[in-house]
Amino acid sequence: MTLLTGCCFLMTAPMLRAGQVDDEIAARQGLEEILDLWRGEEFETLSLRISYSGGISQGSFLERIVYASRVPACCWEKLQDVEAVWLGEGRVSIKARVGLESGGISFVKHSFYLVREDGVWKVPAADILALAAPNMQRIPRKIPLRQE
Repeated sequence: MTLLTGCCFLMTAPMLRAGQVDDEIAARQGLEEILDLWRGEEFETLSLRISYSGGISQGSFLERIVYASRVPACCWEKLQDVEAVWLGEGRVSIKARVGLESGGISFVKHSFYLVREDGVWKVPAADILALAAPNMQRIPRKIPLRQE
């Protein structure tokens, strides 16, 4: 009886596609790279790893990110308690605690919806700007190149 139950369970359990786990791992690595670019103030390169929608253009993203009042923490504090969920080919949702520096380190729970475009994982501009909490009163970290 238990053998029959075990066989039925295995037959009905969801089958993981080989690409599913690979996408989840690659998306997490992509998110870590994006956070590292932001921390390193490599804003022009960062802007290429961002997906734009909702009225946020590459130029407006660059103009706002330099006024970030918070930046990602380094190393193990950067990303914790990561849960990745495969949503389909080239789409992964990641929930994590993100370490952010602003005087001290604080942790914020955030969900990211990453998409793979031309083999590169991208995160929505709104997600990065929400974490950055731009303050236009502060001195910019770096003057961005003007994107036309």
